[in-house]
Amino acid sequence: MRALLAAIAMLVLPVSAGAAPSARDILHRVLTVNSGSPDVASADVTFKLRIKKSLSEHPDCEFNGTMQLVDGHQTVKIGQRTTGLLCWAVDKYVLGQLFEASEPMESFLNRFDYSVLGEKLVDEEHYYLIQGKAKDPNNKNPGAMVGWINYERGLITDGRLDYSWGTVETEQRYARVSGSWVLAHQLIHSNRFGATLEVVYSNFRFAR
Repeated sequence: MRALLAAIAMLVLPVSAGAAPSARDILHRVLTVNSGSPDVASADVTFKLRIKKSLSEHPDCEFNGTMQLVDGHQTVKIGQRTTGLLCWAVDKYVLGQLFEASEPMESFLNRFDYSVLGEKLVDEEHYYLIQGKAKDPNNKNPGAMVGWINYERGLITDGRLDYSWGTVETEQRYARVSGSWVLAHQLIHSNRFGATLEVVYSNFRFAR
């Protein structure tokens, strides 16, 4: 979940025929595409929090604001939100923890040892299921993760993070903006709390 807004990707070289890539090759593709893509300076963002509700139901809390990326540091500024104690607490203590990432993607990924669990072909594009286990057994935040990666595009689409207190499931969907792939829609679900945070990004502004 760290610096996901910064992880936009342009189409890269096609997958060569032959054996499936290794976990290292797959992650290298993600990092290479990420580093070679234009930076998103800012984007409008809407958060919708639902507690033990389906996505078709009205959210318990809704927040509207702006996400910015300055010198590699991602920040969130909320302009409007639903009133109430729950929404105030989420604004103050949760959104910043989730989205104000300061650790570079490469540094975060280097915390884990990886293996390839499976693969699938969707619309002629290759997806690989990657599992990561923390190199430090005392590190439980997160201690493990698993996710599907679109190899051609270098995009992480679905995943799960295992923390000491429970699991977090994520789903990312992307859109083409000015010739690049950008993160447009995200779902983050905590099984322990029965909470789902829906995130919609729009009005992307690229750094020059």
